Amino acid sequence: MSTIPTTFKNLNTTYTIIGGRKTGRIQKYFYPITFIILNRRGRFYRDRLIGEIYDKVEAEIIYVMSGSVSYDSEALLKKYPGIRVLIIKEEVTAGERVNIGIDESKSRFSFIMWDDMNLSTLGNLLKRIENRETMDSMCVVPILKTKKLETVPSIMVPGFMKRELKVLNWLPEKNGMFTIFPFDYCGLYDREKFLLVGGYDYTFKNSYWQKLDFGFRSYMWGEKIECDTSILVNYLEDLVPEDNTPDESYKYFYLKNIAVRFKRDMGVLPLSKLLGYMVRSDTGPLYAIHEFNQVRKWVKINRYRFKQDILRVVDLWGISQ
Repeated sequence: MSTIPTTFKNLNTTYTIIGGRKTGRIQKYFYPITFIILNRRGRFYRDRLIGEIYDKVEAEIIYVMSGSVSYDSEALLKKYPGIRVLIIKEEVTAGERVNIGIDESKSRFSFIMWDDMNLSTLGNLLKRIENRETMDSMCVVPILKTKKLETVPSIMVPGFMKRELKVLNWLPEKNGMFTIFPFDYCGLYDREKFLLVGGYDYTFKNSYWQKLDFGFRSYMWGEKIECDTSILVNYLEDLVPEDNTPDESYKYFYLKNIAVRFKRDMGVLPLSKLLGYMVRSDTGPLYAIHEFNQVRKWVKINRYRFKQDILRVVDLWGISQ
């Protein structure tokens, strides 16, 4: 990672959009909701999921693929006229696919899910946004069930143990529980709020640290992510295991989140954190200084967006639940 992004889009990523209905140029949001479906399992699951949504609700549907171009895109568009297929030329992280999908959406609210999922409470999801121009929370996450119909412990709860950050998986026991990030990226996002917090940092290659960075930044910048127990999503296949081993992405997560302090109504990355980072970094002192300065520059640019630091987010967590 050479530069911390200060803009929402990665200008080096190229993609193509095919399909879609013509919409009015004046009207900003043409649909009540956009379903953004990320490719993971392939054609069988994709066609089934799109068909279930397409037949039941007037909504925008965007199917997002990255890497090789699908040979059957035209057949999909012929079967479901009006949907959009977003093809990203190279392999990119799931977070960047979410960023592009939400940025391209033509509605205020976007529901992110994978093609190996099934949304069994579509009506409850639509009630959540009915006659609303915004949501209280930046993102609302559903109850997730495994293919054996077991509830996934998808509520991510942060805490410090002996000055070390720990994130625990809890079951969604009641409506309105807060979570530090959307499990598997799945959830209902408020587009405007999502864009204001900068979306997912596309330079993170590890999805776990990418989501954790997004979540803490959202809370530190004044937003929140909550669970709606009336919305239910089922996995059709086994959950994909996730690697939360500290790696290159973790180093930048530490500098962007754990090391930042909220002082005098703004966020700062204190120089006092440099020596400790140099000692723990495996890149050598000179490059460690470079990494530190890159993040310090990013924090300075965004300093007035901070409403609190990670210490206060964790301190208030138990009180808010």
